[in-house]
Amino acid sequence: MEAELKRAKTAGIKYLARRSRSRREVQTYLHKKEYSPSAISSALTYLTDLGYINDRQFAEDWGRARIESRRFGKLRIRQELLQKGLDEGLIASTLEKLFSEIDEIQLAWSCAEKCLPSLAGLDLVKKKRRLAQRLQRKGFPYDIIRNIIETTLP
Repeated sequence: MEAELKRAKTAGIKYLARRSRSRREVQTYLHKKEYSPSAISSALTYLTDLGYINDRQFAEDWGRARIESRRFGKLRIRQELLQKGLDEGLIASTLEKLFSEIDEIQLAWSCAEKCLPSLAGLDLVKKKRRLAQRLQRKGFPYDIIRNIIETTLP
C-alpha cells in the first residue's frame, strides 16, 4: 500500500509537471493508471497540501490564457472549465472576476475584425451566417453577436 501511494504521488507530480491541471483531471489520470481509490485520494490530498493542485488558481489561469491567446468568450471558457471537472460556483466566480477586468464586447469585436477579411467576396447572407457561427464557436452570447452583425454588416 505504501509503495503504491508513493508511485501514485510520483505519477501525479509528473502529470502536473507538464502543465497545471484541475483536481478532477489528476484524479482521472491516476484512475486510468489503475491506482486504488485510497491511493488516489491520499495522493490528491498530498498534492493539494503542497499547492500543486489548486482549482481556483487553475480556473483563473486557464480562463485568462484562453482570453488572451484565443480570444474566447465567457460561454466557451465556462464550457471548457466544466469539462475540466470544476465546480459550477467556482466557475461562476472565476468568470465574474476575469470579465470584470476584460470587456467581452470589445473582445468579440476584435474577433470579428480578424474574421471579416476572410469573408470578403461572399454574399451578405453568407457573411452574416459565417461571422455569427465564428463568434458563437468562440463563446460569445447571442445579443453581442447580433449587435456586431447589425453594426458591421447592415
